[in-house]
Amino acid sequence: MKNAILFIVLLVATISILLLIRYNKENTDVTRILEQERYNRMTAEEELQKGDYRIKKLEADLQTAQVKLSRIQETLDKQKDENVELKGQLDQSSLVKKTLEKDLQDAKEKRESLEALKNEADARVAEALAKAEEREKALLQEKAAMERMEASLKNSEQSVAVPAGR
Repeated sequence: MKNAILFIVLLVATISILLLIRYNKENTDVTRILEQERYNRMTAEEELQKGDYRIKKLEADLQTAQVKLSRIQETLDKQKDENVELKGQLDQSSLVKKTLEKDLQDAKEKRESLEALKNEADARVAEALAKAEEREKALLQEKAAMERMEASLKNSEQSVAVPAGR
């Protein structure tokens, strides 16, 4: 019976040791799994924090980009307004240019007409001067002839008057 009790005690001790070993192994496995889960959780939290930081940075970048875009849009609108104004000025300048070109063409035509009239007037004046010179020459010739006639008449009067007084 002593052997049987010893056998039972040994059997119970062996079963207890085996249970302890098994419990220890399970405890070690559970501890390892728990630590792995803790590590995974910490890693996930770090990734979440990194993700939150990235999201905040991207939101800030998006806001900055939106501000830049609104400034660019304002500049573009101003440029469009300036382009419309410049186009209006260009159209007005084109009209003024056309008007001035027409006035210049009219002035050229009037100048040509006036030059033709001047040339015609110059020709008439030259013709009138030529006729006046001819008349003057003729009058001078007539005057010279009359003076000769007067001189010859005076000579004849003197010659007629001298014999009568003798």
